[in-house]
Amino acid sequence: MVELLVTALTLGLAGIDPAGLLLALGALAAGARERTVLAFAAVVVLGTALLGTVLTVAVGQHLQDVDWASLLPPDWLGATIEALLAGALLAWAAVRLRRPEARPPRPAGRGRTGSALLGGGVLFAASAPLDPTFVGLVVLAGREESVLAAGLANLTWIVVSQLPLVALAVAVVLRRHYGAVARLREIVPRARPFLARLGTAALAAVGLVMAADACWWFLTEEFFLPDPT
Repeated sequence: MVELLVTALTLGLAGIDPAGLLLALGALAAGARERTVLAFAAVVVLGTALLGTVLTVAVGQHLQDVDWASLLPPDWLGATIEALLAGALLAWAAVRLRRPEARPPRPAGRGRTGSALLGGGVLFAASAPLDPTFVGLVVLAGREESVLAAGLANLTWIVVSQLPLVALAVAVVLRRHYGAVARLREIVPRARPFLARLGTAALAAVGLVMAADACWWFLTEEFFLPDPT
């Protein structure tokens, strides 16, 4: 079991992700209660660990035998979906060019912010299988016959990979988070114009690349973007 925990630690370091920290800090800056942020951290950590343990026990090592390529849509459908997504991205970029401050509606009010954060925690935990290091851990942990070992390995992975969020949760418990939230509230207004332009450029760039890739398939029946399979 020690080897499995060391592997979980290593995979967690390889998959370390600040997204949870940024969501929690943003919620605090928007007025979310500290206990809501703690609940968010608990949902992310415990929910992901539980999901990983269930997947390990249910499928475990069998994941490495799955033909992932067979789960992908046929090329013509993939190209069509890619073209539609490209159109949506380019349309949104055009809206932002005309109105640089335009952004999707956001929940207003402290209560709605809290509900949105908890919902985001559930989605965050549910999206763990999209992380290759998580899938790798599930496959390796599936070789163990102990449910306890699988649970500890998955808990180790999520705590390490979400170490920034865990550190923030500890800071909230110790009441040491106020400085970070105050700095965030100062930085965001000054950085917003640059971030808006950067976001618009990113939307346009991704949309153009996806549109070119889809058009190239319709012309040659081949994608020029790398095939993930």
